[in-house]
Parts: sequence; structure tokens; C-alpha cells
Amino acid sequence: MTITKARREFDYLLKFTKSYQETADKHLREAYSLKMQTAHIIVESSSDELIVGRVKHGIIGFSPQYGGSYTYYFHQDIACDLYNKYSTQFDDAPEIKAAIDFWSEENTLTKLNRRFSEKHSDLEAYKETGGHMGEEYRLGSGSTPTGRLALTIPDLDKLIRLGIPGLKQELATKNSNSNFITALDIAIDTIVDAIELYLTQVTQLLKQQPNQENLQILKQVLSNIRHQAPSTFIEGLQLYWIYAVFSDLMNHGRMDVYLGDLYAADLAAGRINEETAIKYLTALYGHYKYIGKVHDTRVVIGGRGRRNESHADKLALVIMETSRRVKDVVPQLTLRYYAGMNEALFDKALEVNAQGCSFPLLYSDDTNIPAVMSVFDIPEEDANTYIPAGCGEYVLEALSVNTPNSGVNLLKALELALHNGKDCYYDKIAGPDTGNVEDFDTFDKLWHAFTKQIDHELAIVAWGQKECYNLIEENGSFLHLSLLMNDCVDREKALFDGGVRYLDGCTEIMGMISAADSISAIKHLVYDQKVMSLRQLVTILDANFKGYDKEWQMMKDSPKYGNDNQYADAIAMEVYEYTARKSMSFADIIDMRTYNIVSVNNSESAIWGNYTMASACGRKAHSAMANANGASIGADKNGVTSLLNSMSKFNHNLHVGVINNVRFTKSLFDDSYDKIKILIRTFLENNGNQINLMVISPDDLIAAKNNPQDYQNLIIRIGGFSARFVELDPLVQEELIQRTTYAS
Repeated sequence: MTITKARREFDYLLKFTKSYQETADKHLREAYSLKMQTAHIIVESSSDELIVGRVKHGIIGFSPQYGGSYTYYFHQDIACDLYNKYSTQFDDAPEIKAAIDFWSEENTLTKLNRRFSEKHSDLEAYKETGGHMGEEYRLGSGSTPTGRLALTIPDLDKLIRLGIPGLKQELATKNSNSNFITALDIAIDTIVDAIELYLTQVTQLLKQQPNQENLQILKQVLSNIRHQAPSTFIEGLQLYWIYAVFSDLMNHGRMDVYLGDLYAADLAAGRINEETAIKYLTALYGHYKYIGKVHDTRVVIGGRGRRNESHADKLALVIMETSRRVKDVVPQLTLRYYAGMNEALFDKALEVNAQGCSFPLLYSDDTNIPAVMSVFDIPEEDANTYIPAGCGEYVLEALSVNTPNSGVNLLKALELALHNGKDCYYDKIAGPDTGNVEDFDTFDKLWHAFTKQIDHELAIVAWGQKECYNLIEENGSFLHLSLLMNDCVDREKALFDGGVRYLDGCTEIMGMISAADSISAIKHLVYDQKVMSLRQLVTILDANFKGYDKEWQMMKDSPKYGNDNQYADAIAMEVYEYTARKSMSFADIIDMRTYNIVSVNNSESAIWGNYTMASACGRKAHSAMANANGASIGADKNGVTSLLNSMSKFNHNLHVGVINNVRFTKSLFDDSYDKIKILIRTFLENNGNQINLMVISPDDLIAAKNNPQDYQNLIIRIGGFSARFVELDPLVQEELIQRTTYAS
């Protein structure tokens, strides 16, 4: 960074700090921060853009989840590097240093760590084992909670329907003496500020290129949305995107609903055609790619409860066609399926997937709406708003906060149980004393040790989430989200002050199927068949199977989930249900409405596997674990119908998101299209909650790994997200190659 840019960052740091320190009220403090932040983070537009809206955050700011940080974030390392490099050239160096020192302690993540260690001395093992929120550390069975407010989906339909004037008018009917209402009004002004800044940019570009049609359209669109609700599809698209960018919105709700009516009206009036819409949506996809949030960036189409379904369907088809043509890792296009839906949408979804796009993901409303009603304890009307956000965690559009900010590795929990709390990767005690394997003379005793390790980690991550929410309540109002979340304006309360209708929490579960298959093998070989003792089995695992080829094969041949095998599937359900119900029990302990699990692991199944030693499912040390609810790698040997039968056995009333990955060769998909369509439909209508399709050959993946320069555009579905295969960690690449691909 040049000295000029460093000077700009430090000027902003000083101004931001002064405003923060002088404003006691949290609502107004955030509003003034956002007001300053808008002009600082805006990025210059180029002359070829169809819609505008790009930002680049600075070293200090406010955000729900930018860069993995949340609320008031501070990039201390960058600030210190700049200070050390340039401070001798700045007369106000002491003031800069004071601001750096202030934010080193005042940033919300530091406060969260301090709060957790102060209040939860009974969980001191969290600190003793090196865990610090926001840092990468893999000791023990869980990931240390990271403070963030992710996956919250505001009412973008309301934004488009009311526009800036309508939002202002709504606030005008509220208590004018409320600092919260005043702050919301300022938050709207920040969006107006952004529109005007972009309008200035476009006007300047037009002076240089007065005949450029896209700039002429942009100028008119920006001028209109300052003063009126959007009246065209392009105006709606532009207002939505500016709002999304400046509120750091990473997931984008039901786009066919909030833009469908405008698109249908434009079509009917001849103002737009399908190709023009695709051109503008392609531009939007470019903005998504610029942000680069491959684990997020969900766009949802289809599903029950949509207004003007025929309008929404028209746009949904165009969005899918855009994904087919662009073929990139974002957005994570998701189709909510239900029996009786427009058949054209289902056919288009399968067509797009068949071309290797890995999208749209398919979710079953027939399964999920009743399950969401149950797990969240809400009426059907509210359950209809469910959104699989991020990697697939369920949230309720404009109604709920349900942020996952931690993970628990169930396979590592089994490793700890077999070694009396010791993490063999780090060779350190990381879990409670659960006894020696010699004492586990019954399966029930082993199970008790395993679940005790799970309980220990769940307590840490649950309290971590609770303290995260506590800090949010004390420090921020999240005005851009509160403005468009149902009940916040009516109640005149911020998101975490009692404004949001449903405040929930959850944690991600890793290695569930690998743990279940390992327990199946132990039960089968040690307790049922008695072909070896538990001590002998652990010795074999500790040797990473070296010198134990016969025993290794026996473990690989033991019953495995994914084959419609009653023995293995029953144990998988038992592991799942225990973890789910135990998580749910923490809701009362931490005083949260609900607290649940999600099993939507992305590349973490491979990354976590690197820190996990050999397991009784036959998996060698440091290799990938089974991804989410998928079978152990190569273990699903009875065909795709058996795999889907195993996947459909889960009780969906006990989770807030699980994913199922299934991969076909192109030849099978093309040659047996009608059969595959029936197979997928049957799964989705018979307790299948979700399916991620990937149509690709394993040979292509092997070739891409060996010759990456020839496969730069090869897209692959990981689990909770997609990625360019050649950009993945080699560990993840190998796990993907080893997954089962169903062929003719």
C-alpha cells in the first residue's frame, strides 16, 4: 500500500474512532459509522457496467460478517504494518497509535474472547487447549466459535415494493423521539448516499462517452430509484444490489419473488425480453464473483408461498438459464421443489445440472416445510419462508436469525473416547476423562464415552454462540438488516433487542457418517463377532493399519451407511439423533429459543480429516471424512437407489439443514434421463429433504488434477458450496476424486 493510501486509511481510522468515542447511544453510533463507511468503501465504476455496486472494506468498520469478522471489526495486523512503515512521516503518529491501541481492545471479536473466558471458567479447557474465537485451531473435537452474524435474510421484497420513499414514510409514522428510529432513517440515507455517489460516477463517465447506451440507462435508473420505488426490472435489480452491497448481505433470498412482478410487467409491456434480462443477470453474477463468497451467495427460486407464482416462474427460468450460460461457482442457485409445481422448472433444473453446472440445488418443500414447522416450532405460514442459506443452514426470510459460528467433529470425538480424551494429532488432552478402552467391556460403555466427548464440545460451542449474541446486542443494532426484518420497525426494536421474531442458534456437525461407520465396525467386530478386542482395534488404528492389512479389510468390509443396510443405517441414525437432541437441550441451558445442528460440511470434511487419525470405518489417518450426509468415500456399493434410501431415513424434525451429494456420469444422466428424473422426484417426495447433483466423470477430475492448465473452468460440487476444481486444496481434490460416481 502506498503512503497516499495509508494516509487515507489512517484519516478514516481517526475520524471513525472520534465519532465512535463521542457517541454513547449504540443505534446512533452505528448509524454515524455506516454514514462514514459508505463513502470510504465505495469502488469506482467502469464504463461498461450494466449495474453498479462494488465496495472494498478498510482497516476499520462495521459489518454483520465481512471477512469473517462481525460488528465493529479491526484489521490490527494491517494497521500495525502500515504504522510501522509510515509513522515517521506523519505528524499525528501518536493519535494514530492511540487509535490502533484503542481498537485492538475495542473490536468486537476481542471483546467476545474476553467475555467468554471471564464468564465460563468451567470451560477453561477451551483456553488451555489454545482455542481462540476467530483463529484457525483444530485441537479436540470442535472448532472454536467465530463471532459473526451470517445468513440473515431481510425482506428484499419489501425493499423493492416500497423503495426509498416508502421506507422513509413508514419510519415517519413511528416514534420520532426514538434513537433507534432516527438511526434507521440515517441508515436509509446511507443507501441514498451510495446511489448518489454512483450517479456522480456515471455522470462523469458519460461526459467522456456521451453516447454509451448502458451509461445513459444507468443514469436514468439511479436517478429514478433515489426518489421512487422501482418500476422496472432493471431498477429493482439495481436498488436490490446497492442495498445488498452496503449491508454486506451475503445471501439473497427468493429473487423470483421480489423481482418477478417487475420482470413480468416489463415482458408484457415490451420493455424487456429474455435476452436482455439474462444480460443484466450475468452482470449481477459478475458482482457476486467479485465479492468471492463461495460458501454463501445463495439465490433461491421456486417453492410454496410465492406471490404471483406465474410471474415468479418466468423469472426463475431466466435465472436458471443465466446459470447455465455463465457456469460459475456463484451464485449458489437453489430451487425449492414441491409436488405439483410447474414441470418446466423441474426440467430446466435437471437440464442445467446435466451440463455440469452443479446448480440449481434441489430442496423439497414437501419434506422441509413440515420439518421446519416442527424444529422451529412455528406456523406453516412462517415455515413457507425457509431459506437454505450459506452452505445450507435454514433461516426464515425476514423472520429469523440462525447463525452457525462453530463446528463439532464427531469422528474426532470418537478418537478422543478411544484415547481417554487425548487428541492423537496434537498428542494433547483435549477432552474429558472418559476411561480406558480396557474398561469398555460392553458397547454401552463405549457409547457413553463417545457421547460424553460430544457433550463437552457442544457445551463450549453453545455458550460461544450465546456470548456472540450477547455482544451483538450490547454493541450493534444491525440497522440495514433491522430495517427489513419483520417486526423490528413495528416493535421499534433492533434485531437483537427483541425486534426479530425468532432468535435461534445452531452448530455445524462434521464427520457424522465417518463416526457412525466407525462405530458400526467396532460394534460388529468387537462386540458382536468378537474377532478382536477393543484394545487390539485401537492399536491397529494407532498404527494407521500398517502391518494389519487383514484387519483393515475387515473394517472396510463392515456394514456401511449408504447401502440401505439396516444395521449400519440404524447406527447412523442413532449418532445423528443423539447429537441433534443433545444440541436441542442446550437451548434452555443457554437461554435461547432453539439450538440445533446442521450437517452441511463443505471442504471441512477433508480439512478436518487431515487433523483426525485413522478410524475404524477403514479410513486412514489424515484423509477426508465423509461429507455431510454422504456415504463414506467409496462405501456406497449397492447403487444410487440404496444410497438415497439411506439418506431418506433421517428424522428431519431434528436439524436445520443437511445436504446429500450424488454424482452421475454424463452418459448415464443422458441415457437414463427419464429414470433419473423419476428417481430424484421420488426421493424429494418421500422424506428426501435435499439433493446436490453433479454430472461429471471421475476421469475428468483426475485429468484436471494432473493438467490443471487445461481445466480452469471445471466446476465441482464440494458439499455446501461449489468451486473450481483446480483451485482446491489437493486434500479436497483427492476426496472428490474418490467419491462414488454412478455410471451406466
